[in-house]
Amino acid sequence: MEEAPKLRVERRQSRGFILGSLSLGHGVSHLVDQGFPLLLTAIADYMGLGTFQKAVLFAVRQSGSSITSLGAGPFVDALKPYWGSILTGCMVWAAIAYALVGVSPSFAVLVIAVLFVAIPGALWHLPSAAAISQRFPDRRGFAISMHGFGSNIGNALGPVLAGALLGILLWKNIFFIYAIPALALSIFVWWSLRNLGKEGGQEERKGLRAQLNSALTLLKNPVVLGLILAALLRGMGLNALFNWTPFYLKDELGMGSLEAGVHYAFLTGMGIVSAPVVGALSDRFGRKAILVPGMAVAALLSMLVVSVGDSFLLILVLAGIGLFTFVLHNIIQAAVLDAVGRGTEATATGLLFGVTGVLGSASPFLASLIIDHLGGLGTIFYYSGILTAVTAVIVLMIPLRSVRKTPAPTGA
Repeated sequence: MEEAPKLRVERRQSRGFILGSLSLGHGVSHLVDQGFPLLLTAIADYMGLGTFQKAVLFAVRQSGSSITSLGAGPFVDALKPYWGSILTGCMVWAAIAYALVGVSPSFAVLVIAVLFVAIPGALWHLPSAAAISQRFPDRRGFAISMHGFGSNIGNALGPVLAGALLGILLWKNIFFIYAIPALALSIFVWWSLRNLGKEGGQEERKGLRAQLNSALTLLKNPVVLGLILAALLRGMGLNALFNWTPFYLKDELGMGSLEAGVHYAFLTGMGIVSAPVVGALSDRFGRKAILVPGMAVAALLSMLVVSVGDSFLLILVLAGIGLFTFVLHNIIQAAVLDAVGRGTEATATGLLFGVTGVLGSASPFLASLIIDHLGGLGTIFYYSGILTAVTAVIVLMIPLRSVRKTPAPTGA
């Protein structure tokens, strides 16, 4: 009679269950993240925001996320026994932040609310990436991509849900609705992941000073620096694509909110199809063998968006780009984790997201200048395509070593 509770405890410690729980939380987080740019079209109309003010919101959102990633990485590695509590706190914080957006009476308050919204999503990546990397050293690319697969479900559903809700509700009410699943999921995260990070010996854990020194050491690693540069350029292109595509679909092509949401979902959510396959292929054939051709195809397709107009081909082109949007960044993340030692995974992930985000925080303003002075919203797709093509060249020159054939942890 006593074996059943013990079995449930052991199951919650299995790497498959933990990966599934982390992926579910990641998916709910992205459900709102990828609905936000579409909701911003309604917020902009309501508040009468110009291109520059929209860019301010995009930049604040990116900066909040980036600074969190950059500053929190060493702390998360040092606080490994508290990973479960950190992840639970991310969900509670997200719910509060969504409600704050909903009650924003002015642009100034909205800016603060958007900053708060950006923090929990960024923080979630750090303990989750570290836990996945440590549990799946033998299939790191696949596991990171499956965590991304969870986000891609949110990426696909988020724009469609936002577009549908905008047809019947004010944007303020939608953010209150978003707070409900975040609060509900915080209970599940606490139940399923509260012991995350408490396993392992004390020798695996470093103090904060040691983690900060590890961060400085990682910044001297030429492979890590090369991957951060690649992620920076790729991220600048993707941010422009995600931020401005809803405005292109609605303002340039005249789509309604639901139709724009469906098209945008193809851009953001096709990783549901590609993430598990691409991740597994990168484990087998190497990260570079996937990254270079994937970015080349993504760059070419981005260049085609404007030329196909609002024809049926637009969905096909956006879907083609969507196959590579998030999944290639997942592979870059796996390549960084391949290059770092155990116990520094959150620090490395924080550097990847943080440095690229901080340095790329000017990208929304650059994109707004391109829109206003170089031909309108459609120019964003050429901007993104060029940056992605340059990223492919950079990755080609980085001396990535073969994926290490590390055995799975005992008992996993």
